[in-house]
Amino acid sequence: MLWNLDEVYKALDIKKKINENFLFNDISIDSRKINKKSLFIPIEGKNYDGHKFIDSVARKGVKACLIEKKKKHLIKNKKILLIEVNNTLISLKKLALYARNRIRDLKTICVTGSNGKTTLKEWLKETLKNNFLVYSNPGNFNNLIGMPITLVNIPKNTEICILELGMNTYGEIKELARIARPDIAIITNIGNAHIGNFKNRFEIAKEKSDIFSFLEGDSIAIIPGDSDHFKLLDKKAKAKTNQIITFGKDPDFQSKYKEEKNDMFTFNVSETKIKLKKKIIFKNWENNILIILSVMNVLKLNLKKNHKKLESLRPLPGRGEILQIKKRAKKFFLIDESYNSNPNSLKMAILDLNKEKYKLNGKILVIGDMLELGKFSKKMHKEIVPIISNIQPKLVITVGEFSRVISESLPSNISSFHFKKVFHVYNKLLTKIDNNDIVMVKGSNSTKLSMLIKFLSQGM
Repeated sequence: MLWNLDEVYKALDIKKKINENFLFNDISIDSRKINKKSLFIPIEGKNYDGHKFIDSVARKGVKACLIEKKKKHLIKNKKILLIEVNNTLISLKKLALYARNRIRDLKTICVTGSNGKTTLKEWLKETLKNNFLVYSNPGNFNNLIGMPITLVNIPKNTEICILELGMNTYGEIKELARIARPDIAIITNIGNAHIGNFKNRFEIAKEKSDIFSFLEGDSIAIIPGDSDHFKLLDKKAKAKTNQIITFGKDPDFQSKYKEEKNDMFTFNVSETKIKLKKKIIFKNWENNILIILSVMNVLKLNLKKNHKKLESLRPLPGRGEILQIKKRAKKFFLIDESYNSNPNSLKMAILDLNKEKYKLNGKILVIGDMLELGKFSKKMHKEIVPIISNIQPKLVITVGEFSRVISESLPSNISSFHFKKVFHVYNKLLTKIDNNDIVMVKGSNSTKLSMLIKFLSQGM
């Protein structure tokens, strides 16, 4: 059992006791996926209130749940144990902190940054799982609800916990770091993601640097040495630890890489040199590998014995996965970047197509809106135009509202179309594809470009 009632009371500083000590397999906030051995925590959001489902989970056999005191009168079922608290979200965070601290010798690795958090988290997990018992956020459970619900369900035998910390508002990273208490804190990069919710990139950097706020003892900070905001990140990290690892291409960084011929790279981590071949089209691959090697080194793994598995790491669905498609007697490559997009990740993804080895492939870009850019939206969409022009694609299709400015601003020698909805893209795209083309599809998730991926993938 993962929890007992005494532990729940202790974590929440509740003095009241009952004779029966319930045992719980897990803690859940989702009434649809709950089981009889779950502790239910109803969370109130903008468009829903989990308290409305307490009677429902009670009918499913759930024996106990948290409840905000002011809402106790709403519950009709008298069989379920109601654990009264002032605020269920705050209580979830208390349980998460308790769960994190009760595992002796647990190492927590926290990852934040504007791009690549989820991929790095999954690649770290894949790399470390043969040497440690590893646990991480499922999917992108990286916010003030998702990360705590991850922690409250951490198995007690976990040795390494890898947590992705996301943000789209002020104070979020600091609160997540307070709960997670990282032993290794990583910033992948500082970009323009969610800039519409902040004043500028400097504000984003300040917020991201809060991941270092709760480092203590021999904790490690890993930061991008080539960031425009390196001085800020370095200062914030040094306020909490003297163990800082910088990574990037510069030979003066502690962890660095050098690009050789034929997609070979030499990585240098603590004077250990590792040679790896880049076998995938993937933005920021080099820095991800550097971070992973740095973490492996911190955890005292033999880099020479454990590095080969890094060549087999592959992009995640919707985050750079490459599919080989056969459609209407044509064979082409489809790069699925449909899960998310922001100015930095889009630029890197486009530039990745400009490698020498793709020179003979026709290139088609399907670009959806980049969201949460606020007043910077038009400017940042338009800034993509010279990047596109540089690789000379045979076709550009934009989808949505804000991306229209890209199509309208491209030079006349690049064929382009704009569609408001993704449903209209499919037929136009198929008439333009030739054998061995590379089609990259990238946009914010709400533009629903994943539907286009699904249509193109059917009947492979």
